[in-house]
Amino acid sequence: MTEVAAARRDVLLATAEQLFAARGYQATSVRDIAEAMDIKAGSLYAHIETKEDLLWEILTAAADRFFAAADPIVESDLLPMEKLRQLIAAHVQVITDGASLAAVYMNEWRHLTDLRRTEFTARRDAYEALVRGIVRDGIRSGELADLDEKFATLLILSSMNWIYQWYRTDGPMTPDEIARKLTEMLFKGLRRAGA
Repeated sequence: MTEVAAARRDVLLATAEQLFAARGYQATSVRDIAEAMDIKAGSLYAHIETKEDLLWEILTAAADRFFAAADPIVESDLLPMEKLRQLIAAHVQVITDGASLAAVYMNEWRHLTDLRRTEFTARRDAYEALVRGIVRDGIRSGELADLDEKFATLLILSSMNWIYQWYRTDGPMTPDEIARKLTEMLFKGLRRAGA
């Protein structure tokens, strides 16, 4: 692929990502993507075979970012609570670095055809298993209370995965502040000390 073709593909993926995030995959047509790029719809087919190929490429890129952020932390020799703290910060950073990418990742995978949906959910489940493994290690080491590790994992992921809905780059909190506050509340709870 030439440099020009690669640059055009990057623009195509970025445009599709923005439209899928704003309108949803089903409500976005190939024509919409072409119009946003100021080209003819037929020209897009020089770069893609189907609209689903765009969705698949976007979802794969998002999953790759989450794993790239998490893997070094999971594989480190850190204690479980420090791993969890760093993983939360890394996950928050991935979401805040690309809120539209996160929106597509969290919502639009349901529109994949069966084989791709199965592959996507397997990757999502593998990521959840990484987080769950840290939680399990924290329970075994005594750093975490003896709790339902599956529910705790879902609570942690759910608390982070909704950030794309409200985070703004010009908002009152930086990604680091969000991660710190989230970690503090998850680790300490909402109860006042001594209450």
